[in-house]
Parts: sequence; C-alpha cells; structure tokens
Amino acid sequence: MPEKTGTLQLSDLMAARFTNTNAAAFGLDDLADVVQRDLETHNALMEEALTGGAAPIAERSTDRQRLAGTSTRRELVELDEYGRAPTKKTKPGQTVGFPLKRYGAATGWTRDWMLKASVVELARKALEVQQAHRIKVLTEMKRALFVSANYNFADDLEDGITLAVKRLVNADSALIADGPNGEVFDGATHTHYTAAATLVDADLLAAVNLVVEHGHGGSVKLAIARADEAAVSALGSFKAYVDVRLTPGTEADKPLGNRLNPSRLDNRAIGLFGAAEVWVKPWAIANYALIWDSSDMLPLVMREEEQEALRGLQLIAEIDAHPMTAEYWEARFGFGVWNRTNGAIHQFSNGTYQDPTI
Repeated sequence: MPEKTGTLQLSDLMAARFTNTNAAAFGLDDLADVVQRDLETHNALMEEALTGGAAPIAERSTDRQRLAGTSTRRELVELDEYGRAPTKKTKPGQTVGFPLKRYGAATGWTRDWMLKASVVELARKALEVQQAHRIKVLTEMKRALFVSANYNFADDLEDGITLAVKRLVNADSALIADGPNGEVFDGATHTHYTAAATLVDADLLAAVNLVVEHGHGGSVKLAIARADEAAVSALGSFKAYVDVRLTPGTEADKPLGNRLNPSRLDNRAIGLFGAAEVWVKPWAIANYALIWDSSDMLPLVMREEEQEALRGLQLIAEIDAHPMTAEYWEARFGFGVWNRTNGAIHQFSNGTYQDPTI
C-alpha cells in the first residue's frame, strides 16, 4: 500500500502515484473519508457560488411557497375640522411556489468493480458526478430566470400539492407593488422580459431601470456571457475597470472596486454600465443580459429538503456505515422566483423575447 501523508482529496487521488493502486488495497474506509470530505467541500463551493460572493443571486430555503406582498394605493386627502378619510380594503398578495426535484446519477460501484478498480478510476467517477451536479444546478437556475412562462408543479416529494411557480414579472396580470416614488405598474402589460434586434445603449439602460424603478438599487448587477463582453464594453454608457497590469501607478490611483481581476476571465466584474456593475458570468447566456440587485431580497430561492442530511450532493448507500458500497448519487433541490420585480432580462438578438434553449 502506498504511503499516505497529509489530508487527501479526490484531485490528489488522480496523481500518477495512484495509477496502479487498487482501490480495495488502498482501504475502503480511507476512500470513504476522502470522498465524504470532498463532497462537503463541493457542496460548500456550490452554496458560495449561488448565495455568497460579490454577486449572490439566490437564497437557500426549505420553504415550498411564500406569499409575495403587493400594494394598496392610498391617498392623503385634505380634511376639514370634522372630516374623516375613507378606508380602503387591502388587496391580497400572490402565492409563489418553489419546486423540489430529485436528481440522481449511477456510478455502478459493485464489489467486483472495487476489487479490480484503481484509486484513479474511483476518483474520476466521483469527480464526474460532482461536475454533473454543478451543471444541473446551474441549468435549473438559468431555467428559473430565463424561461418566461409560469407553470404548476406537483410537489410529489412532499404531499403532492400543486405549487404555482412564477417567473420574473411577465405581464401575467398579477398585482405588482407600487414603486418607491409612487410608480404604478399594470400587471397585465408590465414585463421584465424585453428584447431588441440589436444591442443598443438605451435599451440596456431601460432594462436596468426596470429593476431600479421598483426600489431595487443597493447593488445592481448586470450579467453577460463572455461572448458579449466586447459588444457591451463598446457601449457609450460603459465605463471599464482598470487592468493594473497595463496601467502602472500608485495604489491610490486604483481604488479596489475599479481593479479588473485578471484571474478569472469568465467570472469577474469588468466595469460599470450606468449604475449597474457589469459581470461576465460563466452561466450567462449569449445575447441575453440579466439585471438584478444583489443587496436586496434576491430574485431566486433554491429550495432544499428540511432534513439537513438530504441537502447537497449525497452518496447513497444501502448501509450507511459502508458508503463505498453505494452505486448511486443523489441531489434534491429546485429553483423558483421569489422576488419577481428584482430581475430583468434583455435579449438583444431578436425583436421579441424568445426563451433560450437551456
């Protein structure tokens, strides 16, 4: 058995020194420990990607539905000495639901496979499942945002009740809360899914305003795909962040917020567009810009199981004491829009909005 020192993770098990090492000879208990710790790290990174960092877009919750507020428009009326203002009935809000789905992947670990497989083969299978989990989470997140039609979801993992899953504001006649300055919005016509045949400065500014006019203005983000970085950067309202590698000078000349991060070309803030900070995101879709306020009630809820042991990517075994006998991986989650006004999407490749293929 090879000498093992320090704390191993799955990427370590891919090293050349483990190429010919048999998984059973390495020790199933040791392998189980490595896999479990790597899963914990993976799940923590997934949480940070969605709910933390500089541009969070979703909150984690076990809620399956919530009541979104609305407005009853009131007016202060002039009164005389004996006058009394009329009362007005409050309008109820709308219920928004969050789906919970079960996803799985089979690795095919059997006793015979374990006796013959190498450590590298086992690590590769585990890493493949983690990659599949990342892709599925991001895919479902994008569908919750970029697909414009509401739908009903049967909550079969609970009691089968039908949940009304909503999108961003989409002219579905739902009541919309008034803006902070008394703006009134017609639920039958007001939509946060806009489109134009080409990318125009004024259209993108109008899309940003769709979020701001509802009172979301603490930290507005604008996410684009890397393929659109050059086109957005060429707009008149765009102000680029400084690349410190190309502009030598004192640190005082380069405020931290204005520095361009050179380490992640597909996941970084590149500048300002009007009042919105422009982010190139790896999950963004080409020809679509997403705007939201990351400091306010976030647009999405990522629903998870109430039992903590069922959250995140899990290695499922028939006998919990021996997880390396498992042949199956599982994750339970779902995305739904919670704050319908805190988000707008502008497509700039078609005259009318089209749901992207995700």
